[in-house]
Amino acid sequence: MRKIILTQAPKATTDALVTQVNASINTFTPFSVNLTEVEKEGGRSMAEGREGYARLVARIATQNPTSLSRADNPAELNVLLDYYANLQGTRQAVLSLLEKIEETQLGAATDTMVLVDRYVRNLQIDRDNNASLDLAMREIDEWNKRFANTGEAAVKKAAETDIDKA
Repeated sequence: MRKIILTQAPKATTDALVTQVNASINTFTPFSVNLTEVEKEGGRSMAEGREGYARLVARIATQNPTSLSRADNPAELNVLLDYYANLQGTRQAVLSLLEKIEETQLGAATDTMVLVDRYVRNLQIDRDNNASLDLAMREIDEWNKRFANTGEAAVKKAAETDIDKA
């Protein structure tokens, strides 16, 4: 497998990024909301496909303001739709950054485990000739007993449980 991480971002770069993101969070916090679970589940939101519907209603209401109650102003709906679009652009920018960071972190994790596996193989080979290495590698053995192949073990256990139930 090819090495994925060819150039690492300097710590100063990642630290500056964290500082910028935190500054952005602080800047936006006065305008953000925290919805309760009831509000998240109970409210009718502009889910996928509904933005076009909402914009159509806004255009019709703007053309026919006298058909609305006196308390309603179509400009209010248009302002909210513009705000929603603005937030969506911001959200897409943040998601793009998140995706770049996640993929880069996955690449670093993959490169790390390639090296770890290679080092463990080499250490296991030399452990027969080195008593102090044998003692140090016992912790690796314990780690592997607890965590190695947990996904495969879970699948095997589930299959055995299904057979027992049959």
